[in-house]
Amino acid sequence: MKKILICVGSSCHLKGAYEIVEILKKIINEEELDTEIELGASFCQGKCTEGVILKFDQEMISNVSPENIEELFYREFNKGVS
Repeated sequence: MKKILICVGSSCHLKGAYEIVEILKKIINEEELDTEIELGASFCQGKCTEGVILKFDQEMISNVSPENIEELFYREFNKGVS
């Protein structure tokens, strides 16, 4: 199971973390991936100037936005899939 953590600390919250969570929920639901992906939230990841921060498995991704989350999700989810 893949794990996605979205920072919901103050800085990331102001930069759209809640909207990103909602977009991810929608994608996971539409693609029927709820048994393959665990979606969660975390507090500050220590990179406030680079937010929104998302951790996909063990890879930390910075500068995530509502505009780029879908592309990032599919890129990360499909890594290593032939």
